[in-house]
Amino acid sequence: MATAYKEYPEYRLAEIHVEGRVSMEDFEDIAGRLEAFILHHGRVRLMEVVRDFDGFDLSILKDAIRFDREHLKDFSHCAVVSDSGWIGPFARMIAPFLNMELRVFGIDQIEDARRWLRETE
Repeated sequence: MATAYKEYPEYRLAEIHVEGRVSMEDFEDIAGRLEAFILHHGRVRLMEVVRDFDGFDLSILKDAIRFDREHLKDFSHCAVVSDSGWIGPFARMIAPFLNMELRVFGIDQIEDARRWLRETE
């Protein structure tokens, strides 16, 4: 499995874990569950944990852009957790253009990322 999804409703927090290549099936599963979580909780917090990312099926691109366009305003905070060389710098580069607070953490800081998201207002 390339992706996993967890919810912590008491914190309005969703976690997405990515390892390997993301398929259309992975994307549809995560997007559907995340949309339902947003509908139920309003503006939510998101943690993205990325290990050994091996890309995604190009068929996802159109749906991913649509999802982002429709839901970026639905995230108040995002923690990007990864040791992949380009993911942290890329997240920091786009952070000023997003309507959310975004922080980058290393894999060994995953509990710090969870704590930050749980304790943030």
